[in-house]
Amino acid sequence: MDKHLKFSSKAEAESILFDKVEGGLVPKLDFVADVVGVVYKPTGKMLKSVEGDVAEMKPRAGWHVNVRGPDADKFPDYEVVVNTPSRTWF
Repeated sequence: MDKHLKFSSKAEAESILFDKVEGGLVPKLDFVADVVGVVYKPTGKMLKSVEGDVAEMKPRAGWHVNVRGPDADKFPDYEVVVNTPSRTWF
């Protein structure tokens, strides 16, 4: 089961999803995580660059993490509905 989660910060996401161990972080439950981080969306304004026009991007609020696995549904308070995901699982 795949879920899209949104936290107020990286620190909040890490404290809820992971245990800190020597050498990094490991999931607290039975899931794998794709840490997306900050998601950027176009503002609708185009900017000039040396390579041509590029879309102006604005960060969306929050820290985003996709989770998959048997325990992916254990975080309902952070789950968000995503109509057009920035990243998906293969």
